[in-house]
Amino acid sequence: MIIPPFLQAGDKVGVLSTSNFTEQEYIDKLVEILKEWKLEPVLGQTVGPRSGSFAGPDELRQKDLQHMLDNPELKAVLQTMGGYGILRIIDKVNFNQFKYQPKWLVGYSDTTFLHSHVQGMLGTASIHATMAADLEAGYQASSWESLRKALFGEELKYTVKPHPLNRLGSSEGTLVGGTTSVLCNAKGTISEVNTNGKILFLEEVGEHKFRLDSYLTSMKKAQKFEYVKGLVVGHLIDIEEDEPPFGKTPEEIVLDAVKEYDFPVCFGFPAGHGKINKALILGAFVQLNVTEEGSTLAFST
Repeated sequence: MIIPPFLQAGDKVGVLSTSNFTEQEYIDKLVEILKEWKLEPVLGQTVGPRSGSFAGPDELRQKDLQHMLDNPELKAVLQTMGGYGILRIIDKVNFNQFKYQPKWLVGYSDTTFLHSHVQGMLGTASIHATMAADLEAGYQASSWESLRKALFGEELKYTVKPHPLNRLGSSEGTLVGGTTSVLCNAKGTISEVNTNGKILFLEEVGEHKFRLDSYLTSMKKAQKFEYVKGLVVGHLIDIEEDEPPFGKTPEEIVLDAVKEYDFPVCFGFPAGHGKINKALILGAFVQLNVTEEGSTLAFST
């Protein structure tokens, strides 16, 4: 796996949205944070425009991403918002320049498409982490500090409290994953995630329980769990009850989907759509250790 160069003070970083529109006040807060890190933010053409729910029309969002991927002065590209939109443009993006001059791509939610695309097609690591839109809920200092550490190549190791549904064990491998629904929708495309021999991270937000179950069942039928070496489950937020009730908690739905496999499972990892969203370097080699006292996830880059 290719690890892009870590950042240094004075580096330029791009800020854009290839998905949904982001309010300017949160862009301004992000700019402040980047300047505190002694980075030079470069705002894209998708900062400001709005077309329905999108940050401008498809053509503009595609061109903005293309420009930032090709710009040799930028050392990272940070998404400002998730939602929906990358799927509509990603097949029109040319990654030839990025292939030879990789840079950090940062975001989560809909950015899962971008993460799985560059890992599967180009073997390049990227960062699943908080975005400008999250600043609407307040400055989550620990989330942003973890992103800073990931970008600057500092040590990343997380400790997670024990969970009653955890499945104990130790494993190691490359970390992949993201939002479950997005990974499911990417099946059969060039952005499809490769889980073979990997540690898989999953999280989800705003779905009914039966839909969460359907995404996991679809992934199972596609053998996405067949050769997984470990599972890290992040936030499962606003998972709505069905009528009649589904009969399981969101965590139990996940565990049921992987019950026939023997890899370790860590629940309650603080990443995803929750208030705390710790940075994860997807494509990096990690060690997962799940014990009765809790779990650890350590990165090697």
